[in-house]
Amino acid sequence: MYKKGQIFRRLYNGFLSDLYLDSEILTKTTNKRRTFMSAAMVLAGMYPPKDYQKWSDTETIWQPIPIYNDSPDHGTLFDERGKCLAFDFMMNKLFIQIGNLADENTTTLLSYLSEKCGQPITNTNIIRLDDLFLCQMAEGLPLPEWIKPYHIEKIKSISRNKKITRMCFENSRFQKIIIGSLLNEIGLNMESRSNNNDTRKMYLYSGHDISVAMAMSFLGNTNIDMPNFGASLHFHLYYDEINEYTIKVYFYDRWDNEKGIEVPISTCGNPCKFKDFKNILDNNFSGKFDDECQQLES
Repeated sequence: MYKKGQIFRRLYNGFLSDLYLDSEILTKTTNKRRTFMSAAMVLAGMYPPKDYQKWSDTETIWQPIPIYNDSPDHGTLFDERGKCLAFDFMMNKLFIQIGNLADENTTTLLSYLSEKCGQPITNTNIIRLDDLFLCQMAEGLPLPEWIKPYHIEKIKSISRNKKITRMCFENSRFQKIIIGSLLNEIGLNMESRSNNNDTRKMYLYSGHDISVAMAMSFLGNTNIDMPNFGASLHFHLYYDEINEYTIKVYFYDRWDNEKGIEVPISTCGNPCKFKDFKNILDNNFSGKFDDECQQLES
């Protein structure tokens, strides 16, 4: 993720100052250790200290930058039960459907993994194992000797099953509860900036792959895979005299990709005017987690 921060620096150098300025960027994360660490590493890559920001006489490549834990990204709901009972109920139904997709080879693999890991590995939590191995491989670290290449491929086929991801990512009710508040806040940030009520140039959110996937699905990009480690979604606000404020979205599919692809917003025009984009958000999301949870219950 440090390299991801260096890529951000190259992408936005000149738009963002070389020196860290609190007035230019605000960073938020969900209340998870891994997202805090990701945010810290990205910021370290973006803002290597210079001049007075070096706090040591020896070589310093890091400086403290505030990270706030009030991100409205609710991708954590998949790990934290009890915050929205209606969501828990829907997930239990989805888990039953996922379990029904298991074949004999899958059952054999899950039994093998459970034995080697010393804890139950199921269709519903194997995604964590997939993520762990993906991170290890990304860092060039060796995998356990009992994990072979064909195990990795089978694990991927289970955790990234197209039918399962579509049931999850393209579910509009899931989208409302997981990424509704986050997209609503992004829209409000842009609105504040367009009205000259905010001087910040960037809001950086350290969150979850499931949230990136759901946001892309909401924008109209269906049949997508689970994003790779370090994937990111970039919302850009532009201004020109003809169209005034417009929106473009770019997707970077992993931590070391320097060339993103533009993500079309299927329900918006081309160019997508900000006022139209904001209307789409307002018509789909309340922006309040409790309200979205209550609507799920109804």
